[in-house]
Amino acid sequence: MTRQASIRPYLNQAYLMGLLMVAVGLTLSPFLMGMSQFWLILVWVADGIVGNRDENAIPIGSSVNRERIYFHPDFKQKLSLFWHNKAAVLLVAFYLMHIVGLLYTSDFQYAMKDLRVKLPILVMPFVLSSMPPLDRKRFDLVLLVYALSVFVATWFSFYAYVRHDYEDVREISRFISHIRFCLHIVFCMAVIGYSLFTRNAPWWSKAIQVVLLLWLGYQLFIFESLSGYVVFAAMVAMSALYVFLKWKKGRGLRIAVGVSALVVLLLGMVVVMRQVKPMLEIKQVDFSILERKTAQGNDYWHDTVYNPVEDGKFVGLYYCRKEMQAAWPQRSQLPFGGTTTNGENLEATLARYLTSKGLRKDAEGVMALTDADIRNIEQGVANYNNWRHPGLRSRLSTTVFEYNMYRKFNNPNGGSLSQRIEFTRAAFRIIGRHPVFGVGTGDVPQAFSEAYDEIQSPLSKEFRFRAHNQYLSIMIAFGVVGLLVFLAVLLFPWLSSRKHRTYLYAVFLGIMLLSMLPEDTLETQAGASMFAFFVSMLLFAVPIDDESKTMTI
Repeated sequence: MTRQASIRPYLNQAYLMGLLMVAVGLTLSPFLMGMSQFWLILVWVADGIVGNRDENAIPIGSSVNRERIYFHPDFKQKLSLFWHNKAAVLLVAFYLMHIVGLLYTSDFQYAMKDLRVKLPILVMPFVLSSMPPLDRKRFDLVLLVYALSVFVATWFSFYAYVRHDYEDVREISRFISHIRFCLHIVFCMAVIGYSLFTRNAPWWSKAIQVVLLLWLGYQLFIFESLSGYVVFAAMVAMSALYVFLKWKKGRGLRIAVGVSALVVLLLGMVVVMRQVKPMLEIKQVDFSILERKTAQGNDYWHDTVYNPVEDGKFVGLYYCRKEMQAAWPQRSQLPFGGTTTNGENLEATLARYLTSKGLRKDAEGVMALTDADIRNIEQGVANYNNWRHPGLRSRLSTTVFEYNMYRKFNNPNGGSLSQRIEFTRAAFRIIGRHPVFGVGTGDVPQAFSEAYDEIQSPLSKEFRFRAHNQYLSIMIAFGVVGLLVFLAVLLFPWLSSRKHRTYLYAVFLGIMLLSMLPEDTLETQAGASMFAFFVSMLLFAVPIDDESKTMTI
C-alpha cells in the first residue's frame, strides 16, 4: 500500500470533522462556525494535492524503504466536478454578483463586511460539490451532531429562561439571534421527524426522539417569535403533504397522517383566533357616567382622544398621574419619570400594566400590585396577561398593541411589525430610484438613511434599520437583475432535478423561503452559514445510494 493510500482515510476523517464543526458551530459557536470554513478549504486543497493513485505519476518518498506517495494532483477533476454542477455554480455566481456590485459602490467598508459575512455561500457549495459524497453513516452522523447541538443550545436558553436572566425573552438565545435559532429548532424537528419515520430503531430510541420533538416544540413556544410560529406551521403542512404524496406504506395510513396534520393546523388557527379576538374587542364605555374623583379625592383624567387600548381596555381612563407619582416610590427604587431596565418609558409601562390587571391608574391601583408585578414593570413588562401566559398569546398581544399604535398615532417606534412597515416603505423608495442594478454591494445603509429622510419616516434614528426582507435587500443592492439571479439560486435545484426533491431539502427550502420574508436571513453570519451549509449538504453531499429508499418518504 502506498502512502497516498494511507493518507486518504485521514483526509476523509478531516473532511468529516470539518462538516461536524459546522454542524456544532451553527447554534453553539460563531467562532467555530467561521473557523470551520477555513478548515474545509485546507482539506479541499490537501485532497487535491494527494489526488488518486496513478502509475504514471511522480513518486515521492524514501528510496530506502521503496514506499511512495503518488503525487498526482486532481484539481482539474475537482474543478470539473464543480463546473458541471449547475446548482453549485449558481450559488457561487450569487456570491460573485456581490463582487461585481463593488464596481458601482462607494462604501467599501460595508461592502467588505458584507462579502465576509456571506463567504459561506462561496465556500460551502464550491467545496462540497467537488468532494466525494458522504456515505449514509457519515451523512446521518452530521445530522445527529447537528440535532444534539441544537438540543444543547436549547438548554442554555432554558436555563436563562427559568432564572429570568433577561429583559426581553428573545435574549435567552445565547449564541445567535432568536429568529435564526427558531429556524434551527424547526428544521431540527424536521430532521428528527424524518429519522423517526424512516430509520429502523429500537422502541426506546423512538421514544427519545418523540420526547425531543416535544421539548423543541416547547422551546419554540417560549421564544415568542411570530415568524418561528409561522415557519413551524409551514413545516407541519409541508411534511403532511410530502407524506401524503410520497409515502408508499398504504393509502389509509397516508390519509390518516394528512388528516392529522390538517387537524393540527386547524386547531392552531382556532387557538390564534381565540387569542386575538378579545384583544380586538374594545369594551364600550359610557363616558358620561365615569367617576370623577379618586378614593383620595383627587381628580381623574379620562382620555377620550389619544386613548390607546390594552387587551380591549382603554389605557387612558381613570388616570391620576399625581397619585401614581406619589405612590410609585413606595414600591420601587426606579424613578417614576425614568425608564424601565430595558429602556421603556416607566410611566407608560405602569399604566398599561395596571390596565391589563383591571386596576385604576391611581394610588390604590399602584398599592394593589404584588411584588412580582413591580418586578415585571421594572423590567419593561407592560401586560400582566402576557407575563402570566407567555408564548403565543404574549406575542400576539404585543403585535396587536404595536399595530394599533402605528395605525392610530403613526408611531412605529419599538414595534416589530410597525417598524417593518417603515422598513418596507423606505425599501420601495430605494428600489424605485434604482430598479435595474440597485445601489451596489456597499451602499445599502447609505441608501436607507437617505430614503428615511425622503419619506419623512417617524422612525427614530436608533430604529432605522435595513429592509428585514431578504428579497427586498437583494433588489436594493442589485436591482431586478439581482433578484432574478437570487430566485434562480433558490428554485433551480428543485425545478431541475427530481433527485433533489427530497423531504429534508423540501422542508429546508420552505423554511428559507418563508424566513426571508420577515428577515434578511443572509445578511448575518449565522443566517448565511445555515443557508449555505444545508443547501450544500442536501444537494451535494447526500449519499449516492438509492434515494428513493433513503432520502424520500
